[in-house]
Amino acid sequence: MKRFIIAIALFFASTAVVVADERPIKIGQMPKAAISFLNKNFAGIDVLYANVERDILDTDYEVGLVNGTKIDFNGSGEWTEVSNKKSGVSNKLLPQKITTYIEQNYANAQIIKIERSSRKYEVKLTNGLELLFTTDGELIGFDD
Repeated sequence: MKRFIIAIALFFASTAVVVADERPIKIGQMPKAAISFLNKNFAGIDVLYANVERDILDTDYEVGLVNGTKIDFNGSGEWTEVSNKKSGVSNKLLPQKITTYIEQNYANAQIIKIERSSRKYEVKLTNGLELLFTTDGELIGFDD
């Protein structure tokens, strides 16, 4: 019986891996919200690649730009992560309260990654700190 349960578990685990599908797409195949975000915030910067990843539960998009910026979008086209270790990420993507906090407390550090969810922002700086904020811009913690 144990062997049967293990075999079933392995089958479902391998099926989940096979179902995930990542493939290149054209920017025009992305949700309108993602296209609008790219046009507004990264106009004039060429796209290096765009991928869609579909699995059983959801669809995600990833775009890489020639300047080293990588942007992740959820299935609705809302950005969930923006990163650029070379030249940094614009603070214009953050609420003003977060931008002000970073400028006042870490003026010599540059933002290299922003992750956004429905509950929080996670901001990684060049000094290695990761700051956690509510969506209202309140600092709630640090991550290292």
